[in-house]
Amino acid sequence: MAWGKSRYTGLRLHPTLELLDPLNPVRRRMALWLLPLGAVLALVALWTSHLSGLDPVDRFFLPLLAVGFAGLAAALWRFPRSASWVLPSAHGLIALYLLSTLAFQLLFRPNPMGLSPAAFWVPFVYFSSFLFFQTRQAVRLALLYLVTLGFLSVLGSFRGHFQVAHLNALAQFFGANLAYVGLLYMLVRIKEGYMEAQLDAYTDFLTGLRNRRYLDLVLERELFRVQRYGRPLSLMVLDLDGFKQVNDTHGHEVGDRVLKALAACLEAHVRQSDRAVRLGGEEFAVVLPETSLAQAARLGERLRQAVAALKVPPVAALSVSVGVTQATPTDSPLSLIKRADEAMYRAKRRGKNRVEVS
Repeated sequence: MAWGKSRYTGLRLHPTLELLDPLNPVRRRMALWLLPLGAVLALVALWTSHLSGLDPVDRFFLPLLAVGFAGLAAALWRFPRSASWVLPSAHGLIALYLLSTLAFQLLFRPNPMGLSPAAFWVPFVYFSSFLFFQTRQAVRLALLYLVTLGFLSVLGSFRGHFQVAHLNALAQFFGANLAYVGLLYMLVRIKEGYMEAQLDAYTDFLTGLRNRRYLDLVLERELFRVQRYGRPLSLMVLDLDGFKQVNDTHGHEVGDRVLKALAACLEAHVRQSDRAVRLGGEEFAVVLPETSLAQAARLGERLRQAVAALKVPPVAALSVSVGVTQATPTDSPLSLIKRADEAMYRAKRRGKNRVEVS
């Protein structure tokens, strides 16, 4: 297992947002129900449409949707943590189908009533854009989709297909869809503001790392995975050696720079899926999902060496004592932290600047 050496960039929001956003597990559960249902409905639509004659778009897309939805559902069920591409792919399939259907009707076979029933599904594209993508991406996708439909409508008008009923339906269609996009943008901005406030509550102001409150939250989630799926989880606790002497000798400003340097060092040596936390004072922790005790101990040794190589003038040298433990199915956040703490204090008693395993 390799740990990346990416540069420190302050707050790495993706793991945190994933943890704090309650919609993430809901999205997966809903997708596991809706994708197979979508595959079945595509097959039913394919069968029933044969009675009235398939248009070219349905002839091509309905089998593709049936196979695609079934495959995406299987991928999400088999690889729940790594298949983050499944939901955006489903969004893309549906958007492409709706766009193709409306293009066929606007350019080649206008509906006598103005717009076909496919138009009722267009708002789904906007909703799913804001659910599956970042806000700016979602706005761009929604506007691109709407502009494309507008362009197709203009082309259709040049072909002389449209009557008054068509123009009235198109005007209401585009007005309603602009309103959807605007309202969804406002709702997502409100949600993002709420999540930013949550992040502030879980962030250490000095170092930019997460705090002890966040550690309790993430350990609850990760220990559930240990108990439910038997996946490995390790916890590392680090404590700066002689930090009180640094503050007493050089002052708190230098002490703050030392803490920031240690935080940057931790962020540079852990994976994106790991979580570095400041417990308080000079004590830090790293949550290591999918990591065995032996792997965590090796990372602890690399971190110990990296801290020893840090230069924070006028401090002559820095070192950390590291305690490492692996979770068991019977652990609670408190028991896991206590065991890692005990290993760290054992490293202190045995001479400091070392890694001890519990």
